[in-house]
Amino acid sequence: MIEVKYNIDFKKALKLFKEDKITKFTNNKLAPQTAKLAQKYIRSGKMANNKKTRLSKNNPRGIKAKPLFDTRKLHDSLKGGTQGISAVDYAKQHREPGGYVWFKKGTDSKGFGIGSYVDVPQREFIPHYEDSAKGNRVIALKGTGKDLKRMYEEFQKKFVKLIIKQIKRYAR
Repeated sequence: MIEVKYNIDFKKALKLFKEDKITKFTNNKLAPQTAKLAQKYIRSGKMANNKKTRLSKNNPRGIKAKPLFDTRKLHDSLKGGTQGISAVDYAKQHREPGGYVWFKKGTDSKGFGIGSYVDVPQREFIPHYEDSAKGNRVIALKGTGKDLKRMYEEFQKKFVKLIIKQIKRYAR
């Protein structure tokens, strides 16, 4: 029988797990994939099927246009990195409960500035899990479950490998 003993300095091994390092690691692994998945969801136009998030009759591109894909600015601005997901400044407003009010700029026939206010409903576009009323974890956006599950499983494997690597590194 072979007996193996390790002395592990957990104080050194746990340095990796300071909150800022964990956040950077998590964001670096998950944010780029989440941003791509959000872009895919926006491109799919699935929000157009929902009465709450459908475009209004006043939309110049028509009610069949894909919400959040109208100008492509939001879609094209989604990026993931060590700071998390970044996007155009109004991206957060789309996710706010109850939506937000947008001022639609325009000009009259004489070139004078006019405009009107438009109520924009909440439109969630970042794939994530959320807790249901029953206490279960559910996918927040229909159609993203398979990709989201795969992404989290890959992350879990990488995270476990990182932990093992850190522990081995400080084993004597």
